[in-house]
Amino acid sequence: MKTLLAILALGTATAAFADAPPAGAASPAGKPSAAVEEKEPWAWEMDLYVGYGQLAWPALDTATTTWSNGGPAAALSFAYRGPHFTHPFLDISYVPILASGQYVNVYQPGGGAQTVFASNSSYAIGLLIGPGWDIDWFRIRVGLGLYDVVVKTNVTGTPNTVTQLGLGYFVGLTALIWRPEPFGLGVEARLVGLEQPLTGIYQTMWSVGLSGRWDFARGK
Repeated sequence: MKTLLAILALGTATAAFADAPPAGAASPAGKPSAAVEEKEPWAWEMDLYVGYGQLAWPALDTATTTWSNGGPAAALSFAYRGPHFTHPFLDISYVPILASGQYVNVYQPGGGAQTVFASNSSYAIGLLIGPGWDIDWFRIRVGLGLYDVVVKTNVTGTPNTVTQLGLGYFVGLTALIWRPEPFGLGVEARLVGLEQPLTGIYQTMWSVGLSGRWDFARGK
């Protein structure tokens, strides 16, 4: 009797195994079985950008300036890379606009004028979001956000600072030159456009520098 029961149990188990779909086989709907379906990899990354930039448009009239240049540019961004071709990112950036110095005429209250030296510097702090696309060793990013534009002047040792909040956009192109996973190093070019609705001022700035990437979290 025990032998008969063992044979029946073995036969039932064999039939059930034969009816089950093989590992990796498609389900009746044509989809992989949930037990063996592979998950797409994902990663959270942090990017650090440092470079040099300056005003691109409108062009500065250098005829009245003693000296003019740009300044250091920097940005810190975070992105999520999933199975989709597009990855969202958040970017916090320091954008140099212009630094210059020139001699100006200051009119005295009692009449007459005095020639003094005045310096000027301007930059913007930006917070923006947007999509990015990775194409092999290249990356393209576009973003939209807010920029706080800071203008500082100093005439005869008297400083003055003016700030203005406005909208802006960002376009970036990165070419990776070294990619030892989970890190990456590349050359990046950036173009930033600023618009201040209350004053109608519009400016564009360029910068070029190095960009480093670190995938601080990965999974499947």
